[in-house]
Amino acid sequence: MTTLQKPANEEKRIEELKRYNILDTPPDGSFDRITRLAAILFDVPIAIISLVDTDRIWFKSAYGLSVNQINRDPGLCASAILSDDVYVIDNAATDPRTLANPLVAGEFGLRFYAAAPLQTERQCNLGTLCIIDKTPRILTEKEQKILKELSEIVMDEMELRLALRNTVINVKKLTLDIRDHLDDAIQEVEKTGDAKQKEKMLDYLDASKTFLNHVEQQLSLM
Repeated sequence: MTTLQKPANEEKRIEELKRYNILDTPPDGSFDRITRLAAILFDVPIAIISLVDTDRIWFKSAYGLSVNQINRDPGLCASAILSDDVYVIDNAATDPRTLANPLVAGEFGLRFYAAAPLQTERQCNLGTLCIIDKTPRILTEKEQKILKELSEIVMDEMELRLALRNTVINVKKLTLDIRDHLDDAIQEVEKTGDAKQKEKMLDYLDASKTFLNHVEQQLSLM
């Protein structure tokens, strides 16, 4: 086993990770396109969007791999999130940071690894966008910038999903409040003595409830 070092803000980082509610979610075409693009751009067989959980590294998208998670130790992404910069291992077979790593010394035969952190606005590195090869290689400064840009696109996607989820939650709360007010209004209308006015008001309120039902059905699909 390697010695597992954790970020200084680990507790806050895990809280941030949970806030995005992305762990163990189904595959998503938007994220899969990013890993596929990364593999093509850098001409590597493997590209991964990883999220570093308490004791595992879960893959939101893994181009070129059939697994969806590994243990946090000895995963290299656990080391990559310690830095805000692009983390690069040119040749894992000779790099002292990875010599004893079973992903390098074992059957998998990892040789090249580069990762850009998935950093939130609160300065927490949730995981990485990483590229992997089984032959050593050099990542140029320009390529490092491209990898960083792609990692920021991943975070943009995650932020959009978080914002949408929060909006849906707020709208659901609003529809519940409106439904309560409509129920109160119906009870008040029931008390009125004017039959014609009562019928008009009840028709209007019933139509409003029908519209709310439609809104709630649409929200349940999101």
